[in-house]
Amino acid sequence: MTQLIKNSIRSRAIHSLAAGRAFAIYRLPGKAPHYIDTCDDEIRVSVTPWLGLYADSYVIGQGAPAAVEASIPYATRKATYISRLEKLISELRRRGIAKTVISRVITGKNPSLDILGAAERLWTALPDSMGYLFYIPGMNVWLGATPEKLLTITPPDLFATEALAGTLPAGSPWNVKNYEEQTMVASFIEDVLVTAGYKFNEIGPKTVKYGNIQHLCTAFTGHIPDAADKAGHLRDVLAPTPALSGLPRELALSDIAHIESHQRLCYGGYITVKHGDAEASYVTIRCAQYDPSSGRWAIYAGGGITPKSVPESEWSETEAKASLLLSVLSN
Repeated sequence: MTQLIKNSIRSRAIHSLAAGRAFAIYRLPGKAPHYIDTCDDEIRVSVTPWLGLYADSYVIGQGAPAAVEASIPYATRKATYISRLEKLISELRRRGIAKTVISRVITGKNPSLDILGAAERLWTALPDSMGYLFYIPGMNVWLGATPEKLLTITPPDLFATEALAGTLPAGSPWNVKNYEEQTMVASFIEDVLVTAGYKFNEIGPKTVKYGNIQHLCTAFTGHIPDAADKAGHLRDVLAPTPALSGLPRELALSDIAHIESHQRLCYGGYITVKHGDAEASYVTIRCAQYDPSSGRWAIYAGGGITPKSVPESEWSETEAKASLLLSVLSN
């Protein structure tokens, strides 16, 4: 495999990790990996757990530690997952048009893991995704490759966002359940943009491939109104989209708090890469948390649960989403 992360970046990352200092490495599609360990850099990375359990955001280089120690959680038992989904699906059928995104945790241990080598393998396998690896004291190392953009801002006033939902094995024909799930997310974004006074173009949905699975994606582009915040307001209103929470959003967040026995931490948050007035925020999905002191890791994978969901199929979907990360962390 061609070396993706240069030795100079690898050395700096290893040194920062040993010193307990926050750093980030990210790789945009078609670009070389970029390393950050100071907030004085022209490009910065922010990590924001949207559930708000710890802090609104962590900016690499600011030196602000996490509020608590975030240890590796326990794995989600299949029997527990199936049982809780059966109850949730019954409730969603009562609600009617509704969706809740439920995640699960897959855990393992690999004391000899080269986490930077794992990042190279993951990012090489997914060249069209935004690859990220960051360390925040108290939160451990997080590795992932996300296919989902939350929001991009291009000067002077262009914005882009997308609805990404629906999951099947690559090459499979789409079904009603997945189209309905995608429509919920796209309609939510439409309503947010219209309410905020944004004019936009909408294209899709189209099929996008992510490794061995595929998603439905609808793209939204347009101009930011003169009176609007260039990014902050729209990003805060969009996050979390129904692709990470569900609809109605407040009910879905309540479901998540009641059903999930683990804390999502950075899973489902977003990373913001800034360069001057331009910025791009990516949702932190398809990710794993890694404790370098013990070699333990946890993969976070979720799926949109609707009245048409089948618990066993939802379990299989999370298995498929986690399969590539499981491979790179186990080797």
